[in-house]
Amino acid sequence: MRKILLIMLLAFLLIFSGCNSNDDEPAAEGETGAVNEEATENDEENMDDEEETVEDEEEPSEEDTEAIEEAGEFETQVGETVQNEGGSFTLINRASDIPTQEDGPIILNISQVNTAYAELEGEMIDFLERETMHYIQIDMEVENTSSETIEFYASQAIITTNTGEQLEADFWLSDYIEGTYIGEVKKSGTQFFILENSEAEDVEWVRIVMSSPVDEDWDSLGDGIDFRVEF
Repeated sequence: MRKILLIMLLAFLLIFSGCNSNDDEPAAEGETGAVNEEATENDEENMDDEEETVEDEEEPSEEDTEAIEEAGEFETQVGETVQNEGGSFTLINRASDIPTQEDGPIILNISQVNTAYAELEGEMIDFLERETMHYIQIDMEVENTSSETIEFYASQAIITTNTGEQLEADFWLSDYIEGTYIGEVKKSGTQFFILENSEAEDVEWVRIVMSSPVDEDWDSLGDGIDFRVEF
């Protein structure tokens, strides 16, 4: 039961992480040569008309283009609420323009840091032992640029906030990012930090702290990662 509830919650949480897709739908089974030939003939017949239409259309302004790109980057936008069997989940804030962090052979890319609020329902209340939840979501990718085996534990990151909280990732909600990197590999996952004494709306910045990578002899290969993300 616990596993089922966890899967239900993560199905929602992935909405905050997912990107829009504009891939064309595949043709239905059986729509082969005859259909393709007819489509080709229609394309040739209408080619001139299409070219004239394109020439007559106004090009979007730079501001419009930027707005379209920003809106299409994530499926869920700030302020939107998503409802599922686990409750309703509102995206309060998002930071996505986050500089790449480097420490020794490690490259850390964080695609987004979100603050969110959840009103839980049904069995999810029993599972998380709470009716509401303010939390911070961090999506990350870690790359080892060395050919050597190293240890780096992104899942053990500690965050602090302007509201005075110091938090570790929630074990049940977060992805486990295994800490042994055998050569030049990449690993990714999402970490969730539940706010205990403050609300998502009040979080203005998040400081992210990670210990330095170490080699097979546990000698440090860097200075550690310590930076702040502003909303």
